[in-house]
Amino acid sequence: MIPLDHIIEVALLVLAAYLGGCLIGYGAHLAFRAYQSRPQLAPAIAAREEKSSPATKTAPAPTTRSAARRLASAVEREDTEPVQAPASSQLRPPDLPAPRDGKADNLRAIKGIGPKTESALNDLGIYHYDQIAAWTGAHIDWLEGRIAVKGRIRREQWVEQAVLLATAIA
Repeated sequence: MIPLDHIIEVALLVLAAYLGGCLIGYGAHLAFRAYQSRPQLAPAIAAREEKSSPATKTAPAPTTRSAARRLASAVEREDTEPVQAPASSQLRPPDLPAPRDGKADNLRAIKGIGPKTESALNDLGIYHYDQIAAWTGAHIDWLEGRIAVKGRIRREQWVEQAVLLATAIA
């Protein structure tokens, strides 16, 4: 049988080798991170060359932006006030004073229209699928300025859905 002293000695040697490997790996990790975060010499050299020969300027290399920065800039552009097109290009869609036969279609059957949007459309005199099916691009532009659905009408294809629902009823 193996004496207990030898088992303890082997266990301590394995532990020492493990800890030594951890320390070497951590040191390599720190060295690699320091290498990556060091100041770049290329901008300093380029600035020196620019001072020496101003006639030979080169355009700076385009920087790549992260997905989060691209998304943030897109949101900032959407938050700015949209440029209003001339009144002639934005037309109000045909409306009705009340639903035909006193009964409106269930506009919530169109994906993307919820109770609040249906109420807003009803307030604008839009009650039926055939009204939505007849919308043009100018009508959609006008509606997006009136109800809070920026881009959703085209993206969720309300007009196409309304055509299918209107033809299914008829």
